[in-house]
Amino acid sequence: MPRSALILAVLLLAAAGAAGLWFLSVRRADPQYWPRKPLQNVPTAHAVRPADWAELTLAGGPGGNDWVLLPDQPQQPPFRSSVQASQRGFLAPQDCVECHAEYCETFQHTSHARTSMLPSTDSILGSLQPGHNVLTTARTELQFRMQQQDNAIVQQVILQHPETRTVFTGSFPMDLVFGSGNHGQSYLWWNADRLYQAHVSYLSESDAWVNSPGPYFDGTADFARPVPVRCMECHVTWIAADPKEMNRFDRSTLIPGVTCVRCHGPAHEHVAYHRQHPDETQGRRIVNPAALTIQRQNEICAQCHSAGEDHASLFGYRPGEPLEQWLQLDLSASAESNADPHAANQLARLMQSRCFQQTSGFACTLCHDPHQNQADTLTITAQQCRQCHQQDPCPEVQSEKTGSLARQRCVACHMPARRDAQVAMQTRQGNIEALLRDHQIGIWPETTAIERIRLEATLKQTLQSVEGATP
Repeated sequence: MPRSALILAVLLLAAAGAAGLWFLSVRRADPQYWPRKPLQNVPTAHAVRPADWAELTLAGGPGGNDWVLLPDQPQQPPFRSSVQASQRGFLAPQDCVECHAEYCETFQHTSHARTSMLPSTDSILGSLQPGHNVLTTARTELQFRMQQQDNAIVQQVILQHPETRTVFTGSFPMDLVFGSGNHGQSYLWWNADRLYQAHVSYLSESDAWVNSPGPYFDGTADFARPVPVRCMECHVTWIAADPKEMNRFDRSTLIPGVTCVRCHGPAHEHVAYHRQHPDETQGRRIVNPAALTIQRQNEICAQCHSAGEDHASLFGYRPGEPLEQWLQLDLSASAESNADPHAANQLARLMQSRCFQQTSGFACTLCHDPHQNQADTLTITAQQCRQCHQQDPCPEVQSEKTGSLARQRCVACHMPARRDAQVAMQTRQGNIEALLRDHQIGIWPETTAIERIRLEATLKQTLQSVEGATP
């Protein structure tokens, strides 16, 4: 599977926007100088089987066809980093409220702010109610139950032999929520100071618990997939990582969400300056992305919304600097990594569009306001489209049967939502593929035909409702 596809699989469920990103092939960042260095220690795992089930394996399962795969317990003391977020200027969002309360209030509802969260009944979108909190698998002997247990919210594995009734159970806490919920969520759990992905994720489209995307086989329970620092770079503001281990972190340094400083750069000097000069109205010692060139603005987004090959930790990247020092991007139209619409590749897809190539000011923020939760994206984007495309009616779909509805739905035809086979989740009924917005703006005849039929049906239903309400 291409590395770019693995990047997305985090995302679901993402981002963020993003970005979602699934878990990649991994390298580690030196916390002092930030170059990538080869991993020295890869976490090990072991299979768990009840004694009388030793002969029962599942074809295609993880870890050598085992039913349940768990990580080994680390033997080292907890990792403690000498590098703290405040030293690097990675401040928490509450440090910005003092002067930017309005922005902070609206920002907390955005996909970036919610791309990782601590667990709660509010942040976990999947149901915990009996009857709706169970994931059944192709093997009736195995099921998962999501529930509150003591002071935690857990994924409970229940493995029951159909004849001997031998039972294996295990509970794994949802310690960190990954994904804003626009497409779905995945969940991470701490095994001492190491992070792993839980087997069960949540898919928003079907409002259901599902096997996590990637190498998660229906009918198995895999809680041993390590979460590398690259995933954290696109889902948290900051966390300190052990440079010698694949998935070992200092838990105390976590700042969830992708917040202000990831786009504006280190803020400790900025905060200190304005506390000393409270009458200063112009922002000092901070990056204003709007003041950067279009390329540098888009590179801020490309940290996570591109399929680049990273060679230095993005926790060391500073907005306004050339991203190529941290990320090797191939934005050519012929690049294999740019052939799919997944969320980790949005900039490359956009750059292949004539709208991008024939304008000089096409920044991501033209359509996306990073400070606002833009629920009505179709209408907002349509307003931008009409800045250049003023023809009305739309020659593709607008007619007597569709009325003027198409004027608000440019994106539906020209940036279609498409199934991504590289982000598939196994179920008893077959694979489910994530539905993601393709950022290559173009003319898609098949999509246009489907949208025309949908608009005609919508208009017909609206007219029938109006006629039914007329006395």
